[in-house]
Amino acid sequence: MTKEDCKVRESPGNALYPEVPSMKAPSLEFVYRLVAKMHPTDGYDISNVMGTGVSRSIGHVQSGTAKGPGIEGIVMENSGADWAQQIHSKKARGLFRPGPGVTFDFEESMDASYSQDQVEYFTHITFEAAGNGPYNWMNGIVAIGALQSYGDAAIIDCWRLTNFPGQKVEDVVLNQVRIR
Repeated sequence: MTKEDCKVRESPGNALYPEVPSMKAPSLEFVYRLVAKMHPTDGYDISNVMGTGVSRSIGHVQSGTAKGPGIEGIVMENSGADWAQQIHSKKARGLFRPGPGVTFDFEESMDASYSQDQVEYFTHITFEAAGNGPYNWMNGIVAIGALQSYGDAAIIDCWRLTNFPGQKVEDVVLNQVRIR
């Protein structure tokens, strides 16, 4: 991480509320890149979740690998799923939409390759790592993914939101309280 990466950036909100303590903009820190081969046919949709008009599309992750500082692993064969979100229309699938000046037919787009120059493709990432394992620290981060598709693979760069760039993330520790 360079000195420039750790530079404090003032929040634009400071100018809007000068009477309260100032804040800084959080930083993004790279966690890993995941290359996940998606199963070509094994997936399904859940329509109108709880009457909200929101539908979820679940894609089956067939296999994959993840690499980053302190992380290297494989996605066990047929062990994962990508929970995409589709809101109110087949034209909006989660945070997947064409960029400025890019047009495509949505139905045909699912089998094509798209780079970050062509689409906005982002996701919220939630971790559920074992509390006593080497990746417990992942349970305590707020993470987002920047995606692109390449052939039959989803490529996801995972970034954590932090006020302390360059600092090691600590394990999540739960203080136990005895209730009588």
